[in-house]
Amino acid sequence: MLLLLLLLLLLLLLIRMPSALATPAQIDMHHMSWAARDGAPQMVLTMAQTRDGWLWLGNNNGLFRFDGVRFERYAEPGHKLPGSAVATLTSFDDGALWIGYRYGGVSVLERGVLRHYNERDGLPASGGVWGLERDGTGRTWAATAQGMFYLDHARWHAASDTFALPVTVYKTLLRDRHGDLWTQGNEGVYRLTAGARQFVKATPEAGIGVVLEAPDASVWSWNAPGAKLRQLAAPAAGAVSRRWAIDGNVTSIMFDSHGDAWVGRTDGVEYHTQHGLQRNGYQQGLSGPWVTAMFEDHEGNIWIATSTGIDRFRHKRIATVPTPVQFNIRPLMADSDNSVWIGRLNYTPKPDGTFSMAPVWRDRPGNWGTDPVSIHRDSAGVLWLAPYGELWRKQGSALRRVPLPQEGGMILSMASGDDGALWAAFLTLGAYRLGADGGWQHMGPATGLADEAPSVLSSAPGRGLWLGYPRSRLLHLQNGQWRRYGPAEGLALGMTQAIHLKGANVWIGGENGVALLREGRIIPVAGAGGLNFEGVSGIVELDDGDLWLHAANGLFHVRAAEIARLLRTRGYQVGYERLDSVDGLDGIAPARLPVPSMIQAADGHLWLSTTAGGFRFDPLSRPAPAPPVAVQIRAIGQPGQLAPAQQGQRLPQGTTALQIDYTALALAMPERVDFRYRLDGVDTQWQQAGTRRTAYYNNLGPGDYRFSVQATSYDGVWGEQASTLSFSIAPTITQSRWFNAACALLLLAACWALYRWRLHTFAAQVTARLQERTRERERIARELHDTILQSVQGMILHVHAASLELPSREPARLMIEQALRQADDALSEGRDRVRDLRAGEPDEQDLAQAIEHAGQRLRMQDAAPLQVRLEGEPRKLHSLVYEEVLAIATEAVANAYLHASAERIDVLLHYSAREFALCIRDNGTGVPAEVIQAGGRSNHWGMRGIIERAERINARIRLRSDAGAGTEWRLTLAGALAYRTS
Repeated sequence: MLLLLLLLLLLLLLIRMPSALATPAQIDMHHMSWAARDGAPQMVLTMAQTRDGWLWLGNNNGLFRFDGVRFERYAEPGHKLPGSAVATLTSFDDGALWIGYRYGGVSVLERGVLRHYNERDGLPASGGVWGLERDGTGRTWAATAQGMFYLDHARWHAASDTFALPVTVYKTLLRDRHGDLWTQGNEGVYRLTAGARQFVKATPEAGIGVVLEAPDASVWSWNAPGAKLRQLAAPAAGAVSRRWAIDGNVTSIMFDSHGDAWVGRTDGVEYHTQHGLQRNGYQQGLSGPWVTAMFEDHEGNIWIATSTGIDRFRHKRIATVPTPVQFNIRPLMADSDNSVWIGRLNYTPKPDGTFSMAPVWRDRPGNWGTDPVSIHRDSAGVLWLAPYGELWRKQGSALRRVPLPQEGGMILSMASGDDGALWAAFLTLGAYRLGADGGWQHMGPATGLADEAPSVLSSAPGRGLWLGYPRSRLLHLQNGQWRRYGPAEGLALGMTQAIHLKGANVWIGGENGVALLREGRIIPVAGAGGLNFEGVSGIVELDDGDLWLHAANGLFHVRAAEIARLLRTRGYQVGYERLDSVDGLDGIAPARLPVPSMIQAADGHLWLSTTAGGFRFDPLSRPAPAPPVAVQIRAIGQPGQLAPAQQGQRLPQGTTALQIDYTALALAMPERVDFRYRLDGVDTQWQQAGTRRTAYYNNLGPGDYRFSVQATSYDGVWGEQASTLSFSIAPTITQSRWFNAACALLLLAACWALYRWRLHTFAAQVTARLQERTRERERIARELHDTILQSVQGMILHVHAASLELPSREPARLMIEQALRQADDALSEGRDRVRDLRAGEPDEQDLAQAIEHAGQRLRMQDAAPLQVRLEGEPRKLHSLVYEEVLAIATEAVANAYLHASAERIDVLLHYSAREFALCIRDNGTGVPAEVIQAGGRSNHWGMRGIIERAERINARIRLRSDAGAGTEWRLTLAGALAYRTS
């Protein structure tokens, strides 16, 4: 009898305990965790998010903040916190962060400025502040260990007398959406309705637990002693509250914006939804066992603080499909009743959003197991399932095995021909067709590839049968006619892994990319930036024309507008959206099996098979456009010597290497945020940084700089405005402007001195040469005068004396007198030559008069006289310069009178300390351009002589003329070379 009673008691316990013994599923959300090794603070007790996007975390070790990538302790210079034990954090709409401390005091951080309140401002001296909130009138309240306090005109006041509150320990505050203020203390829960002057105590059943509000406006209290969740206020508009099966030891509790409950416990976190309970513990990847705080940020992320780290849960776009059994290969097939087959399991959706799963058969021993490798449903509704070495036919509830053409064959893919017959691609046997009599026919000879096996088959009513092969080959059979496509037709996909038929489009996916076959033309499909969509084993084109590709590195979405543009523009690279593990798609597309790895169910959802499991996704349910991401420039300085970034700051002298840290306050998907930056004066275009949050520069000089940085949204769209930072680098002494100016002046002075020295040296050399030539000329003149001219003169006198002895009428005398007259002329000419050699004497120089005399001698009878004009005070020229200048002038005047038929000739002599200049201008016929270019006429030496004479005295000579436009000669010579020095 006792044994019977024990058995009955055990049976009752088993009936009462199934829910406790059942193991909840893991939380089906994107999960990330950070531990101490990642810089995460431990044992965080409170969390808040300010308007700028920072996630703030407080624990007994101080205040921390998180930007989605890096944790950092708040320790701004000059802003030290009065205590390190942070008990509560609250952020209000004005952007201020309110901080309550475990051992008393409150701080407000607003726009980078800290304001502290302590006992001098009315707060209790040692009472911990556990809650901060504002009521409906904007009054700020503090829940402390010594009662409730409110802030009025910068001073805190106890609320015990004014608001009829007992003095006890208060730990939580809540303002509901109606503006009512709720507080929980050791004596119960109290409520201050909007506009009231006194708190009212809630029902005794409310207990002394945490007060929280649900999205339906209902207010709840966790009764810690009774381990029960109690409702304090009903939902708005008479709605019915959800029932919650929450009990036991709860360390933290909250409702999220979807109305679901999150419960923290000492061994993990629970997620309570309408569909049931999900749970994550330390074994499921939670950062620690003990949950200490929970918080939902502006983007809907759920943050869980544990004893050893921080966790983030985020809703996924792609949901995981639960599989009760472990599959090696997960072939997919959409059935006609809105269900989907994954291997041997049939998933049928239920009204609550979950699925019922029914296996086509139970697991049984086998060499490779009994899970199908490929599945196919024909037009008659017959389901074909092919495990390794087997083929099964299922129609309705009838299931029978179909013999294979050879034992042990593996069917990779199946499809239906035009006549409804089943085609199968065997791994080693090739393509086979199953006849109506149940016999197999080898189709290798018909395909022309008898020794090769297709890698994928596909068919659709009215579109025939398509067979994909390795090495970029595709076959099409329709109405008994074969058509082949390959590299010659532009197909370059390598191993063919997917064929999708939609309307007039045939999409082909392979190891090397995707192509579209349309109207007999192969169109390669490449993504923006040259992406090839490699390893595509699943393709679905939706009814609206959007294309989805399941590739090796994610799920790609190409909009219909991009496909239309591809059809219009050859070589166009389509824009795309990429979904991957960040969106919940774990694993990668299978390399060979199953094919296809993605299908569309009757309800429009996409089902995917990856190396990590099965997934389900609604392609029409698209998130709202992501808001712009705020970028903050955090720090700047030399590498390893960073300081907080401030506008207009001046960096130390000698700074050449620079590091700038920036961040984007994106907590949900920081992996999706890309950056680009630019430093004005250094970068000519934006520098693409990817996800890197640091910019580096080298070889910078002193001066003013402006750094700009932009970030993308989660959708890859660049923000309209960039965050900027202006700064400057102080110059060293050698880099300062005055030092550079002094160096420039010294260099100019040195160049001027060098020029003057060089000019003086050159002038001395020229003068020495001129003097030497002058002395040589004078010596020759003296020799001529003292020898030849005197001897000739003596000879003339002797001959003249002898002639006087002859009679006057003697013919011989007449001849002698004629010879004497010629000798006198020759002597006179010799004296003229000697005078010319000595013409450089200073007291004999008058260049203007000499040129006038030359003009008078050369002037034609009907030509106007030469006009000579002086500028400046005439100076004595070096004798050789004088001679050459006079010869040049004489030649130019002669050419003007004799060859140009000039009626007017003007000569300008310019004397200045810097230079001597001679300008001769006429109004004659001018000199043709080809003559000037040739340097003179053939067999004429006047122009060449002028140029050569100018070169001999290092003068610059310029000729400007044209046919019929007159001629101008201009000679210039440096004064140091032209003038005598006395």
